[in-house]
Amino acid sequence: MESTKIREILIKYLKGKTSPQEENAVDNWYQRLDDEAPGTLSSRQENKLREDIWESIQPAVTNKPAIIKKMQFHNQVRIAASILLISAVGIYMWRTYSQPVASPVAAVTYTDISTKTGERKQVNLPDGSQLTLNSGSSIRIQNDFSKKRCVTIIDGEVYFDVKHDATKAFIIKSGALTTQVLGTSFNIRAYKQLNSMSVGVTRGKVGVNVVGKPVNFLVKGQQLFYTKNTSAIKLGALDDKVLAWQKSELVLADASFDEMTVLIQKNYGVYVVASSKSVTLKHFTATLNTQMPVVKALEVLAAIHQFKIKQRRDTIEILR
Repeated sequence: MESTKIREILIKYLKGKTSPQEENAVDNWYQRLDDEAPGTLSSRQENKLREDIWESIQPAVTNKPAIIKKMQFHNQVRIAASILLISAVGIYMWRTYSQPVASPVAAVTYTDISTKTGERKQVNLPDGSQLTLNSGSSIRIQNDFSKKRCVTIIDGEVYFDVKHDATKAFIIKSGALTTQVLGTSFNIRAYKQLNSMSVGVTRGKVGVNVVGKPVNFLVKGQQLFYTKNTSAIKLGALDDKVLAWQKSELVLADASFDEMTVLIQKNYGVYVVASSKSVTLKHFTATLNTQMPVVKALEVLAAIHQFKIKQRRDTIEILR
């Protein structure tokens, strides 16, 4: 109700001229006000407010003795209730409009960074940390590093050289893995299309958490391998070729057909398909220069594993 309308109805209520609907509305409204959650008005302030309201309405009541004397007892109760109602309205409005308004919370913003086929990129973060993205990788960085140092690997492989900050952890999210450090260097491989992920430490100490499992702590020279479909975790020695990609080398170490095709596509921009199921069951081991033409690279792979290749536009087929 608006304040003017409230005043009009209450005056009619005091004079006993309200309609049954208006009388019922006032009674119901008063009952609801009584159920409202308490505000922050002190008892002293509340009493003072009631006194001020009473002083403003007392003449309207005391100047009508003839009317009041003729009222039945229950009407006198109604007058008392209406006075309390006016007091409650004033207190209620004071509580409602005097509360401080909370400041709006600034939205968290991010920046996405990615690399193209055959491209590698170094990224300098606001805290002094450095990231190096492998070919065909993408990450998301939280812009405000003063509150939280957080990076998400969307796809690919990234090397982290994190500046030490004992007061603020550096957090990397990559699928089911969450890696947390204070200051160290490590490599994370997290290709969306592959069933395996890995975290290898080259300096310092990191904590790697998998949802529902205890945290695994790794130190320099250790590597964690995670299998997505089984949630299996394996700890081992750091592969000495883990950073070979920074020297433009693609290292296939007993790689499955799926792993080989994903890495070829990320580094050379072509898709590799198999001519038969037997080819997809084969594993591949080789070191390829990512700067050489893709056909030359696959000819090297074919010579090692004794198969033939056939190029079809942006697809290369492996033949037995």
